[in-house]
Amino acid sequence: MAKKLSIAETLRRTSDQLKRIRKHVANGGHVDQMQEVDALVGLAKEVADRQLAGVESLADDNDGSVRDDDDAKD
Repeated sequence: MAKKLSIAETLRRTSDQLKRIRKHVANGGHVDQMQEVDALVGLAKEVADRQLAGVESLADDNDGSVRDDDDAKD
């Protein structure tokens, strides 16, 4: 069974994948046709980055110990 990723690692990977999606859209020459898709993907990346910053801030406040269980609050 695969090891459960921390919320920070999940958000980091999500942000990286969304960045790659935006690059693929732009590199595919579809920016004009897919502006809405690009905007939504960009918004999703921004939200993931903000969530990650919050999690990392909590980790700094707690000396690196972040609760990463289902009962942890956002």
